[in-house]
Amino acid sequence: MSTPDLHSRFPSIVHGASLCALGMGLALMAGPAFAQEGTAPQDAAEGDQAIVVTGSRIARSGFDQPTPVTVVGADMLERQAVVSVAQALNDLPSFRPQATPATTAIFTNNIGASTADLRGLGANRTLVLINGRRVVASTVQGGSFANAGAVDMNMIPTSLIARADVVTGGASAAYGSDAVAGVVNIVLDTRLNGIKASAQYGINDAGDGKEYQLALAGGTSFASGRGHIIAGVEYSDNKGTGDCYSRAWCALSYNTVSNPFVAGSGNSARVADGQAASLILPNTRTATSSRNGMIPVLPGPPNAALIASGLRGMEFRPDGTMVPHDFGTYYGVPIFQSGGGDEKQAFYTNFPISAPIERINAFSHAEMEAGDFTLFLEGSYSRVKGSTIGAQRRDLGNLTIQQDNAFLPDAVAQTMADYNLASIPFGRIWDDLGPQRGAVKRETYRMVAGFNARMWGDWTLDAYYQYGRTNYSQRGYNTTITPRLMFALDAVEDGGQIVCRAARDGNPAAAGCVPINPFGHGSATTNPAAVDYVTGTVMQDTRLTQNVVSATMQGTLFQGWAGPIKTATGVEIRQDVASGDADPISRAMQFYTGPGAPIDGKVSVFEAFGELNVPLFPGAEFNGAVRYTDYSTSGDVTSWKLGLDVAPLDWLRFRGTRSRDIRAPNLFELFGPVQSSFQNIIPATGGQVLAMVMLGGNTNLAPEIADTWTVGAVLQPDLGSAGRLRLSVDYYDIKLDNAVSQLGAQVIVDGCEKSHIANLCNLITYDGGAISSVINQNINLGSLITRGWDVEALYTLPVGLWGGQISLRGLATIVDDLITVSATPTVDRAGMNGSPVSQPSGMPRYIINGYLTFSSDRVTTQVQVRHISGGVYNSTFVGPGQDGYDPLATNSISDNHIGAWTYVNLNASVNVWKRGDQKLEIFGAINNLFDKDPPVDAPSSFGPTNNVLYDVVGRSYRIGARVKF
Repeated sequence: MSTPDLHSRFPSIVHGASLCALGMGLALMAGPAFAQEGTAPQDAAEGDQAIVVTGSRIARSGFDQPTPVTVVGADMLERQAVVSVAQALNDLPSFRPQATPATTAIFTNNIGASTADLRGLGANRTLVLINGRRVVASTVQGGSFANAGAVDMNMIPTSLIARADVVTGGASAAYGSDAVAGVVNIVLDTRLNGIKASAQYGINDAGDGKEYQLALAGGTSFASGRGHIIAGVEYSDNKGTGDCYSRAWCALSYNTVSNPFVAGSGNSARVADGQAASLILPNTRTATSSRNGMIPVLPGPPNAALIASGLRGMEFRPDGTMVPHDFGTYYGVPIFQSGGGDEKQAFYTNFPISAPIERINAFSHAEMEAGDFTLFLEGSYSRVKGSTIGAQRRDLGNLTIQQDNAFLPDAVAQTMADYNLASIPFGRIWDDLGPQRGAVKRETYRMVAGFNARMWGDWTLDAYYQYGRTNYSQRGYNTTITPRLMFALDAVEDGGQIVCRAARDGNPAAAGCVPINPFGHGSATTNPAAVDYVTGTVMQDTRLTQNVVSATMQGTLFQGWAGPIKTATGVEIRQDVASGDADPISRAMQFYTGPGAPIDGKVSVFEAFGELNVPLFPGAEFNGAVRYTDYSTSGDVTSWKLGLDVAPLDWLRFRGTRSRDIRAPNLFELFGPVQSSFQNIIPATGGQVLAMVMLGGNTNLAPEIADTWTVGAVLQPDLGSAGRLRLSVDYYDIKLDNAVSQLGAQVIVDGCEKSHIANLCNLITYDGGAISSVINQNINLGSLITRGWDVEALYTLPVGLWGGQISLRGLATIVDDLITVSATPTVDRAGMNGSPVSQPSGMPRYIINGYLTFSSDRVTTQVQVRHISGGVYNSTFVGPGQDGYDPLATNSISDNHIGAWTYVNLNASVNVWKRGDQKLEIFGAINNLFDKDPPVDAPSSFGPTNNVLYDVVGRSYRIGARVKF
């Protein structure tokens, strides 16, 4: 049932609820304060303190619960010397590092963002919390690897993290929307005493990627221990890396080249060479464009007059002459060739392998206790700046040059006249205009005020008001303006002067047009005024705000037959708003690439929830939760969870959950403006096409619904003097319906051209028989299904050396299925290790992480081994050795296999001085110890490997010092 009046009165409700919560807190504070005057406070028994485990709202005395939880402690973050908590989380096998500084370096939006993506279902289906509370989003819409509306983990100060709890199961009943794949709860150390500081420096074998980090934090008690305050600040600066040609493995510029069609056939019959439709080859270049400009060979019915003229396949030189374009040893239509052509791959040039990032984080927390009441105030600020250098515009044979073009060499113009060619196709890489440069700044503010109150018995009341805001600023410098370039290209002579045809003819849109000479590298820059006319600066500013009022009450309802029956219940009111501004050219979508018009929209949410914990008999507990949610955009929805935890023996415990989880469409999925990017498309006839892909929101979206099962066992046998062992094995099964996503441009094309689905054909625009653009709007798709296993083992053994211990920890995730069910045939992407730009991306069959650690008061050393299983490049392709391989099939590929890959990391630390909690420590870490290059895996347009799964930087080093006193 929808409640429109509630949503329309949201601001006044938030204001009233905040005052009400504050008033309740003051009343509760006053009572105990007066009652305890003149009496000494009693110390609570140390072992009786309850904790709230992530995944549940009910406090309990231990960490056992039905939902699996993996804990990443502060010691692990320090050992690995990570700058961002995302670096440690992305090492866990259950995560897919979809958005990192390496993957976001190729786009001008969300540069440098790092998000949390459990199960490979997308970062927007993993809920990120700080101290159990939601965080305002910090990523925006665009063609990047970062999901819009996600939390950038770079905003969290690592020096104040006590631990990160990872719930690998649905938790919407406990926390609301987004907790479909699970929850990441970053627990900050709000009880820090003393001062701690650290400094570290990093670099890699290539001499780039230099990184500096400084951190300072302190905390102290006051008012006779009734109050506590902490504050911390962090600064880091990563200078980024060189582009693809700074690494030998990348400089080979492997890519997928289409097997050529039989000349003039216009169909899928290929040269009878026995090779597949797609070939993975080195030294690739663009086949339909060049730095000088060329007359390309294009797909579709051939132009007999163009062929007869001898102009097809010719390339212009700066001196006005023409030479045949060097197509190398193998070329495809219409994107890539192998060998020949320009000396560098246009798609790999300039983009840094890892983007430069500068971060500043500040956090403070203060609390004051008065009897049974604690008032707290919390604030944080984060600024993340990222930049990238992108490739300049690439027109792959899609331009048209008229016969009367004023810059056209006379000989070419005469040949066109002789063969009655009014125009010719033209391809050009415009790198002489200089690279496109992108810059992004994300500033996130967060303020929380609330209280915790002990009421009667063990009942407590927790309430807070939270305000969060992200100011996102994006700039794209030296970006070409498409309609202006088209006007400037169409140059004619008028009265002895070279002018733009459209301006001569009085077209008001061409006012101020300056003609540009495209023939020959460097010719375009001979007139700086022309460069200024056809380029500009992309500007978009976005503001995301979030207001939250939440209250939770919990305690024991009554004593049951097997123990206390406890409950938690509460309400939450939330509003998310997005607004922004953009330059007029972006609003009109006239830039070659850009963010388009600004977003404008809001969503209000009312939620009520309850949870119950019932001991059934000694060693067995039932846990149930339910949450009612009402959205201003899509109405009401209910999520729930049932859990069972049974320990028949002291050393053996079984656990299981069944949950209904939800995810409501976020602001960008609902209200996102139309934006454009470019993507390689493989049409049904084979070959490749670089098409414009249009993205945008959809206000008619419905919430996603997920049904999740988890079942597992935990073994903790008593080994006596032989050490301690803990082993957990959990099976998960998630089926997500109404999945909000884009079908993906390739899926849309396949559905139209292969399955003849009319609605999908309406989303495609053709130009001269070739695909020119695809509309890839957000819609509620069919289903996403994933099934698999999580395994965690920990063995510790005390040793005599310096009173230390050896520990061996293993983490593994095995993916049985990762299935997409949509308008086209079902695809299982489990074991798909390539093509990170496909939608959705795949996951390896399994990833195993192993940690061997020796720790003592003096020295700590650790060896980490990360093993990624082998797999296929793309589940929709078939290569040699696979069932059904046919080189004449359009989905055949020369090699669809990617081998298993293993990385080894090493870290160590030494306490130079230590007295109690005070210490001076030096540390160091080496990542990718054996400098292993990533595998070549039939890449996307942005590099010859999967930079989501594999290390693309190479062996890197970190060294630093920490002090605490």
